Amino acid sequence: MTAQPWIPSVNGLPIDLVTPCAAQVDFAEIAWALSQIHRYAGNARSPVSVGLHTLIGLDLCPLSLRPLWLLHDAHEARLGDWTTPAVDALGAVATEMFGEAFAAQMASVRRALAERHDAVIHRAAGLPLPGIALREAIHTVDLRALATERRDFLRAMPAAVRRPWAIDALGIGPGPKVWRPLPATEVEMRLMACFNTHLPALMPGRAA
Repeated sequence: MTAQPWIPSVNGLPIDLVTPCAAQVDFAEIAWALSQIHRYAGNARSPVSVGLHTLIGLDLCPLSLRPLWLLHDAHEARLGDWTTPAVDALGAVATEMFGEAFAAQMASVRRALAERHDAVIHRAAGLPLPGIALREAIHTVDLRALATERRDFLRAMPAAVRRPWAIDALGIGPGPKVWRPLPATEVEMRLMACFNTHLPALMPGRAA
């Protein structure tokens, strides 16, 4: 029988990857991990962590959406950050090698794995999983955060080799606030404070 794949948390505790459980969810560990994982495969002028991305998007969220926004990338604390272009490239190669049906199956497997972790993280936070309308609202915030990060942290592409971004075709612009780099320790601290403020299970008087 194949052993359960797992990774160690920052505190050295095992996290099961195939069958995750709410008992293994520690939001302090998640805040730490998200403050360390870099977006854009590390290709920003200064590090943009998943945690910083979460803080940028939080500033663009209506109050009612903030708890769910805070968790939208929390599974990456266990599974890492796959950039959207890398996921798209994987699908393109899978289609070339094995056909569209296989590529669709592979995409379903990726989604299912992330959804397993989303489910237990939301349960530990005392939140339901978002429905379709809320997922769309979160996606819109995600794209505005992307536009903000492109403006504030990525180098402008030279005109001679410029390629379009999806956010350009959609007419999505950055938020009004200009962001500067934040140390990972500050991102971790701010993110944990937001968890304590917005996640029902972590609010004063409630057990995590």
